[in-house]
Amino acid sequence: MDLLDFLYPQQAQAARLREIAQTLRESNAAKGATNRETARIQADVNTLALVCMGLVATLVEKGVITELELQMHLQAIDGLDAVADEGLDPDVMRGALGLKKPSPAPKRAGLKKPLPGRKKR
Repeated sequence: MDLLDFLYPQQAQAARLREIAQTLRESNAAKGATNRETARIQADVNTLALVCMGLVATLVEKGVITELELQMHLQAIDGLDAVADEGLDPDVMRGALGLKKPSPAPKRAGLKKPLPGRKKR
C-alpha cells in the first residue's frame, strides 16, 4: 500500500476501479473477436460440408461410386490417424497427400484488413 493510497483512500479506490473497468473492456473486446472468428470458421466448415455432400451425391448419382464403397473408403481413411473418431487430423491428410504443413499465419496488430480475394463479413 502506497502512502498516498493511505492518505487518499477514495482516490486510490477510484483509480483501482478504473483499472478494473479497462481490463474488463479489453477482455470483452477480445472475446468478441474470438466469437467472430469462431463464427467465420463455422461458416467455412458449413460451406465445405455442403460442397462435399454435393460431390458425393453427384458421384453416387452418376454411378461412379456406391454409398457402400464410399463408407468403406471413409472407414479405411479414418484409421490413418490411428483414432477411430470419424474424423481425420488435417496434418495426417496433408501428409497422405504429400502436402506441406502450412506455416502459422503472422499475427496482425490493430484493425484486421481483409485478405485479398476475401469478402468482408
